[in-house]
Amino acid sequence: MNGELDKLISYLTEHFVFDETHYPELKGASEAYRFEYAVRHLALHLAKFGGKVAAVSEDKDHGGEGDNEKLKESVPRLLISALRLAGLLNMTEADLVEAIEKKYKAKL
Repeated sequence: MNGELDKLISYLTEHFVFDETHYPELKGASEAYRFEYAVRHLALHLAKFGGKVAAVSEDKDHGGEGDNEKLKESVPRLLISALRLAGLLNMTEADLVEAIEKKYKAKL
């Protein structure tokens, strides 16, 4: 890969900030609490958009047509949350690629 995920992680870290301006609960919070809050909040985002994917799938299971446009809207939002979590954990593109290669026991 050529650093595009690193650029996205950096961009999201800059624009998806966990501070008291965006989250009043964080006013005066310690760094440890901010981290815990951010992880929890990202988990909510992942659940929210994962739920939207599940709703489309469930509709199809019951004979509906589903809504692929809703799926397309959810994919970037899931990626944003996953990459922002990677940023919180100081993971890089190389870390992500290595973990995926390890899981699938194959080089990219």
